[in-house]
Amino acid sequence: MRAPLAPREAWGRFRLPALACLALLALGYARTAPGTALTAPWAYRSWAFDALAYSDVIALHADRGAGRHRFPYVEDRIEYPVLLGVGMWLPSLVAPRPAAYFALTYAALSLCALAALWLLCALPGTKPWALAASPALVVYAGLNWDLYGIALLLLGAWLWARGRERWAAVVLGLAVWTKLFPLVLLVLLLLTARRRGLRHALGLAALAAAASLAVNLPFAFAGSTSRENWLWFFRYGSIREIEPSLYLLFGADRRGFVRRANVICFVATVAGMAVLAALELRTRRLDPLSAATALTCLFFVANKVFSPQYWLWVVALLALAGAPAWLAIATGAMALVDYGVSFHALHLIDQRAWAQWQWFHRSVFVPALWLRYVTLGACGAGAAAHLLRPVFPMRLGSAARGAGRR
Repeated sequence: MRAPLAPREAWGRFRLPALACLALLALGYARTAPGTALTAPWAYRSWAFDALAYSDVIALHADRGAGRHRFPYVEDRIEYPVLLGVGMWLPSLVAPRPAAYFALTYAALSLCALAALWLLCALPGTKPWALAASPALVVYAGLNWDLYGIALLLLGAWLWARGRERWAAVVLGLAVWTKLFPLVLLVLLLLTARRRGLRHALGLAALAAAASLAVNLPFAFAGSTSRENWLWFFRYGSIREIEPSLYLLFGADRRGFVRRANVICFVATVAGMAVLAALELRTRRLDPLSAATALTCLFFVANKVFSPQYWLWVVALLALAGAPAWLAIATGAMALVDYGVSFHALHLIDQRAWAQWQWFHRSVFVPALWLRYVTLGACGAGAAAHLLRPVFPMRLGSAARGAGRR
């Protein structure tokens, strides 16, 4: 990874994309915030599915009484990692009413989006416009809390590029406990750290592990109830039913195939990591940013769940890896299509419009799912091609020169 740009150069790259980013974030808030007027969870979901303006931030706040949340894990069972659970809880302390809670949370998420954009602008070879101008920001910035994790992931990449590898390991170790996806970049960076010796890489891994333990152990050992609530995130992930994914497209049973789907996803991800590790050990030229993009896309393809807001991670990783403009544009468009199709399907189910649902499912929903996975495959393939380019052209060139000498 090349060293970050000077602040002046980063600012030059940041100004115009920041304006576009702010405009999309403002649009996202304007279309979603009216839902805070509906305090009954069922009424909110019905309105949000119909208006295509759904937000977990609003829905889960209503589920928790639309007031001050109970203390996460100690008093409440949460299906998210610990830092995200705390991030859900904190705004309710100072802004318990639905409109204020959503406004404060959205402001924090927007700051994370702008911080992520600044970090992209500070890293050479990135494509900040891929994030700043993505329509994914309009529909997903306030849907869930993913921007917390994305900002931490990019901060970790920036610190690593600056040579602050210890701090990067700590930040990425923390990022894992917002959403697990930053684990991919952390492992790949630790793999490339082995170039400076195994002891160096193990020391960084120990720092990341220490950061993880620091945020998890207080909840894991606060008492039997807290431990059970803390473990729910892991248990829920393992037993969660298969949602619209490749497994359902190929006819798998939503409940009966869960364990096998978990195994397939695990094996595919580990196999992808093994290939990348072999490439690094053989060439010592692995680009961790492109590798993280390719492996994350593989994970999303193989996973039994793909929540539409995961497109934010794909968009951010494409921007970080410097993906071509056409791929970023196609991904942004697919993110928007996926949102509309997914939530219109939920609207039809909510309205029990079964005749319309059957037609929509057959003629729109299933083709859109196939298009989702084609797009994810293209993103992964594009990142893999970028990853392999520094290796194979060199060998091909050497072979051509050898043939010429003969």
